[in-house]
Amino acid sequence: MSLRLDTNLVEMFLREAQNKIDDPIKVVIQNAIAASCTIFVKDGKEQWTGSGFHIGNGLIATASHVAPPKLINNYMGLQVSFDGKNSFGARVLDSQPNLDVAILYCEDIPDSITAVSLADSETAEVGDIIAAIGSPEGWHDTATVGRISNIHQTVQNADSPAWSDLIFIDADILQGISGGMVIGTDGLVYGLVIGVTGEHADLAIGENSVCPSNKIKSLLEKINV
Repeated sequence: MSLRLDTNLVEMFLREAQNKIDDPIKVVIQNAIAASCTIFVKDGKEQWTGSGFHIGNGLIATASHVAPPKLINNYMGLQVSFDGKNSFGARVLDSQPNLDVAILYCEDIPDSITAVSLADSETAEVGDIIAAIGSPEGWHDTATVGRISNIHQTVQNADSPAWSDLIFIDADILQGISGGMVIGTDGLVYGLVIGVTGEHADLAIGENSVCPSNKIKSLLEKINV
């Protein structure tokens, strides 16, 4: 018995196989990545970088350990870049280590820079698909994809209240992505990256921890913006 294949069907199958498969998180990343920025910090002889994201009206959310309270009156120590080439001066409006959240203001953000919106982090569920977007190790506009692996987690014996009521994700995070957005398939930001916790956190092995977006909202309400 011989088997004859319809050449038209074979050609159609090969064409379909060559097409990229779009998924919801890819579309979200493409839409949100323009709101992501690299933050360059200089404090005396110390220099470091972190990540952040534009939430509208020139406001940028990031982690407090990226932009600590000591920089609040330092108008020369912060620069932000949305494309890895052009940079703009920014200042710290408020920085709360107990939340590990800071809000920056940059009045020179171009109109072309989009903004992302904050979700109600209470709606986050284990298993939700997310992407972490930031500038790990200075690599601008880097996205990693994973899922929410746990919610409402508190690190016991932590040295800061910031390590309470956290979201855990399994998307890769590297040094420099602190302050970067964690966005869901609905295009809303569910939190910002604060770091890795666990017995081997110094080796970047542990739980990838996210500050929930409702904590960011609480700081925004405090500074009345």
